[in-house]
Amino acid sequence: MSDKTKGFIQLFFVILFIAGAYTISTLLVAAKPEIGKNMSGDRTLIVETKEVVPGPYRIEFTTTGSIQTRGTVNVVPQVSGRVIEVNDQFFEGGTFAAEDVLFQIEPLDFELDVKRLEAEVARAQTALDLAKAEAQAALAEWKQFNPKKTAPELVARKPQMAEAKANLKAAEAQLEDAKLSLQRTSISMPFAGRVLSSSLEKGQYVVAGQSYGSVFGLDLLEVKASLEDQKLEWLLSAFDPKITITATHMGKTQEYQGYLKRSASFLDPQTRFASVTFGFKGNTQELLTGTFVDILIRGGELQDVMVFPASALQEDGIIWLVGEGNILKKFQPEIIYTDDRHVAVKANGQSSVKAVINKISGATEGTQIRLSKQNNKPEAGGDE
Repeated sequence: MSDKTKGFIQLFFVILFIAGAYTISTLLVAAKPEIGKNMSGDRTLIVETKEVVPGPYRIEFTTTGSIQTRGTVNVVPQVSGRVIEVNDQFFEGGTFAAEDVLFQIEPLDFELDVKRLEAEVARAQTALDLAKAEAQAALAEWKQFNPKKTAPELVARKPQMAEAKANLKAAEAQLEDAKLSLQRTSISMPFAGRVLSSSLEKGQYVVAGQSYGSVFGLDLLEVKASLEDQKLEWLLSAFDPKITITATHMGKTQEYQGYLKRSASFLDPQTRFASVTFGFKGNTQELLTGTFVDILIRGGELQDVMVFPASALQEDGIIWLVGEGNILKKFQPEIIYTDDRHVAVKANGQSSVKAVINKISGATEGTQIRLSKQNNKPEAGGDE
């Protein structure tokens, strides 16, 4: 067989292969059904639907957080001295009431200062009384010999009187300072609190201005939590939402009523979450910082609300309803609340509706549809 004949045979098989591949490809494309269309080849969309009826609805969601204190207070004495008594509760984990004495510094030296300065005040008062008496005597003598003349200041002893008054005020100020120092030998706090740390024992000498422990006020306990922006927006606009904080510690579960104490200062650009702070209503003496808590936030009950599955909300913010003759009707919802499961909207006079609950693209109002064989159950507004 010549080379020319071999070339024609190879060319023939190449053309045959190309023609066969094209034929098979054409048959496969023709047999493939269009996405979103039924298998019979018509242009009707196949959708999943759910019947939705208006009803009562309550916005409710949960989050988690941890108990923290807004700040701590260092226990710093304002006077120096030897400690003669330490409160049994002034140790890590101890609790105390407002004005409870945490520890007592030896007061004897300060009591002696008070007595000494009381004597100084008495001496200054006596000097002032004497200056007044001498001034009265000098004025009487002056008037006897100079009845029509005004007595000079030196004769009236006014400088002496001013000096005596100044000495009395100085002595009184020193006495008040000594009394204040005596009061400061008893160290207490103006609030009920819990001890975080303590480094003090009876007999220890303490120096004014140095810290010997740290405490926090029980009324400063709060919960730090995170909320996504949509939930935070609803919480900030809600009227008197009910906030329940559940804490579990040492096997004991306790519920507390809370309130929104501080809102967020910024929104995380990546997570779209913001940090918020909840406060406690009532006694929080048993709570410890660092405890994790669950937070339930509930709004008031709303009437005439329709709740759709979240998948019913299309990308352009509409919901497709199914009208008579199985055609699409556009519904622009007035959204009350939405999350990853539901979309709650105002019914605005709507009665029971049949909604498309799967995402569809390219649909227009009036498009013919066919219902899938999914089990359709009515979904009314109500508690989540």
